[in-house]
Amino acid sequence: MATATMPSTVREERVTAKLTGWAMFAGIVLVVAGGFNLVNGYTALEHSGYYTNQVVYHNMTFWGWAFLIWGALQLIAGSLVFTHHAWGTYLGIFVAATAAILWFFMIFAAPWAALLGVTISLLVLYGLTAGARPDEY
Repeated sequence: MATATMPSTVREERVTAKLTGWAMFAGIVLVVAGGFNLVNGYTALEHSGYYTNQVVYHNMTFWGWAFLIWGALQLIAGSLVFTHHAWGTYLGIFVAATAAILWFFMIFAAPWAALLGVTISLLVLYGLTAGARPDEY
């Protein structure tokens, strides 16, 4: 006598964490800043004449690649924050903290841009640390 077995249907539910407003802000800023830095890096590599009047930039090939890599890291961090990966938070914290320090050293070259850069970097840091819910990642 053959017994009929019912197919076992295991229903897997993926629990997704809800992004807080601060984490969403941090992810958006990281993605937008990454996009701007990619464009800035491409411009430095392909159209270096655009930056010739700037005192800060001397070796445009180096700065072009630096902005391209930095922009890619920001895009990756922002995307990982949206997909709820812990590495996105860690990478975003590293990128934002480094950016805040670098912008701080630009205070005498471009004071208003440096103040804005430091402020935005600190807000991203807040959004990824105190504004996020680590128990939901």
